Amino acid sequence: MKIKSLTKWLAAVLAVAGGLVLASWAQAQDIYYFDNFDPPWSPHSSLYPNWNSYLTNTAAVNFNAIYNGNDATSGMEVTSTIGGYGSGYADLNSGTGVTFANGNVALATNDTTCILTFTVNPTPSMAASGSSFYTNYNWIGLVFILNLDSGIYTLANNPPGNNYSGWNNPGNPSNYQWNGSNVTVTFNLSSLNKFSAYTQGGTNHFYGCNIGIDPAAIFNDPNGSSGFPPYDITFNSINFASGVMPPPNLSISHLGTNVIVSWPASGTYTLLQSANMAKFSWSPWGFPPSSNNGSFSITIPAPTNTLFFRLSNP
Repeated sequence: MKIKSLTKWLAAVLAVAGGLVLASWAQAQDIYYFDNFDPPWSPHSSLYPNWNSYLTNTAAVNFNAIYNGNDATSGMEVTSTIGGYGSGYADLNSGTGVTFANGNVALATNDTTCILTFTVNPTPSMAASGSSFYTNYNWIGLVFILNLDSGIYTLANNPPGNNYSGWNNPGNPSNYQWNGSNVTVTFNLSSLNKFSAYTQGGTNHFYGCNIGIDPAAIFNDPNGSSGFPPYDITFNSINFASGVMPPPNLSISHLGTNVIVSWPASGTYTLLQSANMAKFSWSPWGFPPSSNNGSFSITIPAPTNTLFFRLSNP
């Protein structure tokens, strides 16, 4: 068997295993998918520079609700050819409160965490980057403000200035996780004023949010008219969940005749191995991983037999 084929097969095995873990964790969540929000923006929503250019020039800024057959990777896409800061208030259900994907209308009483997911997409000038286009998104700012019964909460904005992150950037805040073109941002809501009291009482409803992008450094793209580079972002989902967090995803690649298994350097996870995935067959990988730019990895010769990996957190 060729090395390239073997590593592709191993990657598929890892992806399936990771998907089962994430699907199980997501069942208890109150999830809003942005593909339910249909631009043009409703009368109760508002657009701010430079996104308000959409009202007069959709070639400069445009919005597109997309559904690709998978809620988690679909969403609301915003493209900006002029670049620069832009944001908008998304009134997600005409001001009446959101009905989540599982049918809930209020947050579950144990929801203490909010997870925003978005995807960075290639702009036309990133075509030369091929499948690694997302490495061009080096340093972008996020605007994220929640509107709930218990209050309006600014989770990411400038100030407080902890909202900038980028692909493989060592300065990323600990709650930002980049996995290729997909970004997950996690916020602890438990200490917010009135949040816990309303949520535990079953009266905390979700009405809308401010979302926005403030690009500071995006490579391989000429600057827009604002002096900052264009961008293409799809906002995927907002998840409210308990404080139990999913493990980071394992990824796999090949380098010559070797296989590289890597994962984000978050939490206190141990890499386990198994030859057959039987219940008592898992054992710790016997050597410490390498650390580089916010990731852990191991490099091994391509195995001749099947070998499975997973992460364990005590």
